[in-house]
Amino acid sequence: MNTLLIEGKMNSPLIDFNPKSGLLKIIGRSIPENPVKFYQPIEDWICNFIKTNPKDLILYVHLDYLNTHSTECLLILMKKLEIYYKAHNTNVKVSWNFDEDDEDMESLGQDLASIAEIPFEYKEIIS
Repeated sequence: MNTLLIEGKMNSPLIDFNPKSGLLKIIGRSIPENPVKFYQPIEDWICNFIKTNPKDLILYVHLDYLNTHSTECLLILMKKLEIYYKAHNTNVKVSWNFDEDDEDMESLGQDLASIAEIPFEYKEIIS
């Protein structure tokens, strides 16, 4: 399976999904014009990746902002991981990273964790 790499832009995040390490990174800002169109290939890649039965899977998220529709798309990705986690009981987690003193992003991570029943870890990135 190939790495998924989508360059980050002003309105869309960097996507760097490595199937060998199981580290799936989403970094930047997520306010694309059409979030469903942007996130569909990412969702497809994740669906194909979990069919390979990875032992380790970490969704690393470090966003400084995302709009409501991007949040919904991100939650869909997390729900896919939740289904895999519950079915296989493997090392699946979300690493939710937020900038220093960004209470909104910290709170959003906690809200998503309450909906997607997979392990979450939180890390404040101090600049």
